[in-house]
Amino acid sequence: MCPEQPAYPLPEGKPQLRALADRLDGAAAQPACLRDAFFHAYRGAVLMALGEAAAAVEPLERALLMRPDLPAAELDLALALAATGQVQAASALLDELRARPDLPPALRAALDRQPANREGPSATAWLHRVQLTSLVGWDSNLNNAPSVSELTLTFPQGNVTLPLAPSSLPYPGAAVLNTLQWQGLRATGSSLWVAQAEIRARQTREGGTNYQQGDLALSWLQAPAAPRQWVVRGSTTRLRFGGADLLQIGRVQAQYQWPALGSPASPLGAVADLLAGCRPTAGYELESRHYPGTPDLDGMYQGLTAGLLCARGEQAAASTFSVQLRTGRDRPESGARPGGRQDRAEFRAAWDRPLASPWPGVLGPGRLGVQWASTRQADASGYSALLANNASRAITRHAFQAEASFALGGGLALLGSVEASAQRSNLEAFSVRQRGVYLGLRWTSM
Repeated sequence: MCPEQPAYPLPEGKPQLRALADRLDGAAAQPACLRDAFFHAYRGAVLMALGEAAAAVEPLERALLMRPDLPAAELDLALALAATGQVQAASALLDELRARPDLPPALRAALDRQPANREGPSATAWLHRVQLTSLVGWDSNLNNAPSVSELTLTFPQGNVTLPLAPSSLPYPGAAVLNTLQWQGLRATGSSLWVAQAEIRARQTREGGTNYQQGDLALSWLQAPAAPRQWVVRGSTTRLRFGGADLLQIGRVQAQYQWPALGSPASPLGAVADLLAGCRPTAGYELESRHYPGTPDLDGMYQGLTAGLLCARGEQAAASTFSVQLRTGRDRPESGARPGGRQDRAEFRAAWDRPLASPWPGVLGPGRLGVQWASTRQADASGYSALLANNASRAITRHAFQAEASFALGGGLALLGSVEASAQRSNLEAFSVRQRGVYLGLRWTSM
């Protein structure tokens, strides 16, 4: 084993960094260190922190030759190449990073087709990305109405079945979806900051089914070049529906990432090919939910997460796959909340792969992304005396989405998506179905 093992975060002072770089230079010729990709990535990160981009190229290239699944080493190499004038090579590396599964989605999106600066990007400069998406399509349930046409209410004298008003039935129709995103990336020593802002709006013929949603998020990656690291994220969401404030959410999440299974640094050592290259994760999340119009529904959620981030293939041609399990409890802030405490469990899976162009010369290559989510929620107490004689509510929801995009050139891409969801409950008022299909354009500016 190489005696100089990576230790993150890197020292903040330049004298300490210089001393560390000199020590790593002395160890670079040792046979054990020569065979250690993590050592070379570490040495390159230290040299980049010192601003010695030209010297960092060789150890970073060596690290990636041994282990192409080191995304932070690839990012450091792209910055080093750009700083030394190798703009095309740097741009190609940044293009490839978006296929990496072990970075947050916001980071992969921020790096997508990020051009290199001919003068060389500063290690502390923000990389920016602005994206505008406009889609036109059809939705089967614009008002998120229950899938039943009548409800049975429980009274002391007996059950009464009443038809729902036409306004409470599912309303299908055309819709326009517009999304504006800004994403930024900043490297500070061995750490990375990722910022994201998004505004999403839906317009329909009926103003009562329009919605606007705003999201802000800031993520900190402790040391992406390290085999292990912490990722901390804070975010907030605000949703308006039908012209009124519907929901406000604040979240804090902390996640720990282990080395990819099958790597020399993995605690499990060599494993079956099925899991080789998958990076295990575990985390904690805290979420505050506030409903301005109905504050009795307010609650505080706490939960745990566990998952795998996997990749197959090389660089830009890689397919990625991730799974995540979540479990937690939502405690009401008011004793008047129907159903009281809520226990939740969720399974999420996402798969992304490259696509060949169906019409070469007209459309460029593209990507296909598929997502699946299953959620189970159960109330601790009765929901309402009028529904199933005050039974405790249980909800199971399944949601599917597929999105395909193909490059058109000039920052434009053709985009199409389909989505479907089905929510079932022992209380029929909470059984909901939805289908949608959309087609449009996405424009990206760096």
